[in-house]
Amino acid sequence: MNAFIKKGMLVTALAMSVNTAMAAQSIDIKVTGKIIPSSCTPAFPSGGGIADFGTMKVASLNSTSSTPLPDRKEIPVSITCEEATRVAVKFTDARDASSPTESVSFYSFAGSPQYAFGLGTYNSKNIGAYGLGISRAEGANTNGNGESLNPILSSDGGETWFRSGTDFMGISSDNDEIYGFTKDLSSGDLSAESKINFKVFVEATINPTNDLNVTDEVTLDGLTNVELVYL
Repeated sequence: MNAFIKKGMLVTALAMSVNTAMAAQSIDIKVTGKIIPSSCTPAFPSGGGIADFGTMKVASLNSTSSTPLPDRKEIPVSITCEEATRVAVKFTDARDASSPTESVSFYSFAGSPQYAFGLGTYNSKNIGAYGLGISRAEGANTNGNGESLNPILSSDGGETWFRSGTDFMGISSDNDEIYGFTKDLSSGDLSAESKINFKVFVEATINPTNDLNVTDEVTLDGLTNVELVYL
C-alpha cells in the first residue's frame, strides 16, 4: 500500500473520530413519576350485600294492583381508604331494562321512576321495583373515629352538594347523582375521611300478579353496582 493511500485512510479515521467525539458531547436526564389518588376499598361488612325478601305466596300479593312489601331491608357498607380521601359513590341499576317508567308504590320511599330500580323479568313481564335510601338519622353514618356523618348528594359531578329527603336520602336509579358524606353540613362539601360506614336501606314492590301470570317460581333479580368516585 503506497503512502498516499495510507495518508487518505488516516485522514478518514481522524474525521470519524472527531465526529464521534462531537456526538458524545450531549446526553439527557429524564425525570418521570406518577401521582395517583389514595386507594379506597368498598366492602359489605356483613350480609354480603344481599337484601332477601324471602318467600312469598302468590295469594298474599295483590292481583290487580302492586304490592309494596312492608319489610325494609338494610345493607351495611364500608369504605376504607389508605389515608383521608374525598370519595363519593354512585349507584347503577344493572337491571335497568326492567325498571318502571311510571311511578310505583313503595312502603315509605318515593316511588317516582327516577328512584326505582328494576327487579328483573318473568314471562317477559317486569316483576316489580325496589328503591334505595341512605338514612339521615343522627349516628346512622360514621367515620373511623365514630363521628357522625351527614349524607349529601351532587348532580353536577361534585361541583356542588346539598342534602335531600327527611328520614332517608333517596338514591337515583338513572345514574345522574353521586353521594357522599360530610361532618359539617354548613361546609357545603365532602369531608376527607379514611373510613366511612353507612347503611343502604331497601324497599320493594311487586307488580300485579294477574299481569305476571305466575305459574311457577319467580325469583326477584335486582342488582345494583356501587362504584367509588374520587374527588
